[in-house]
Amino acid sequence: METRGSRRSLLLPVAVLLVLAALAGVLTLAARGDAGRPRAVRPAPSGPAPVDLAARVDEYTADFASDGPYAAPDAAQRRAVADGVLGALDGQSEQAGRALARVGYRLTEFTEAATGRRVAEIADGTADGARGWGRVYLDLSARPNWSVQVPHPVSDARTEALGVELFRAAPGGVLVLAGAHRRAGADGSSDVAHRSDTVFAAVVEALTGRGLPGIQVHGFDEGSLPGQDAVVSSGTGPAGPAAELTAAGLGRAGYAVCRAWRDKCGQLEGTTNVEGRFAAGVGVPWLHVELGNGLRTEPARRAVVAGVLAETARSWGGVRP
Repeated sequence: METRGSRRSLLLPVAVLLVLAALAGVLTLAARGDAGRPRAVRPAPSGPAPVDLAARVDEYTADFASDGPYAAPDAAQRRAVADGVLGALDGQSEQAGRALARVGYRLTEFTEAATGRRVAEIADGTADGARGWGRVYLDLSARPNWSVQVPHPVSDARTEALGVELFRAAPGGVLVLAGAHRRAGADGSSDVAHRSDTVFAAVVEALTGRGLPGIQVHGFDEGSLPGQDAVVSSGTGPAGPAAELTAAGLGRAGYAVCRAWRDKCGQLEGTTNVEGRFAAGVGVPWLHVELGNGLRTEPARRAVVAGVLAETARSWGGVRP
């Protein structure tokens, strides 16, 4: 005969089994639900923010003044910076860094905000950075094959901005930027377009020696050459296709252009420019481009000029160091 106690003893294990089965079902549903939902993805650690090169250069040149600091470099210092630039040009960053470190310069890389390209910066890394030797920027997205040279930032107003815009507009460029106002040094020692004993000249000569053609941008007051917006010259070298291409492009943009190889252009032909003389001596294309104030300081007109000069730079795409 089944007693009440025996029934109770039989029901207890059954109840336990039912509870366990229900719990298993809940866990199974939960697992299936998790599998059906996308899992949260942790964001990858973010790297350094892209750098706006225009803002960086504006910040660098903001304090350039005719009474600013400038310390003339000796031959070993000029050579060290030039060697560092050539090392970076060759992709030898460690070698470049060692050369630059000898004179307190440093090599850093960043992503340029406007173009998304990787750029190398060669800059004075000393405490005050007030020697006035300048900076160099290399486009690492393509093999460098041309340069834009800015010898008179600030004193030739907004040529530094034009240099940045041109550097951005055509791949494979090297931007060489003077580090002081042209009148900062005693006895004209900081006027890098007319002195061969500067870091600027050493770097440009090193690049030119590797076969890189260059565009050097300058500015003039329209009153000194009435009726003209720009002057295009090859300095002491022969006028080649690049000079013709540049003058024609500026003309199509609606600007009056003085062609120094066939016209009288005042004292703006660039025939005393030391970088131009060096380029002519080794047979490398080089342009001296003088621009009126409006073509440099008005953003819309400056952009047009940068576009024209970029066409010239791209025409040199087959020239290799």
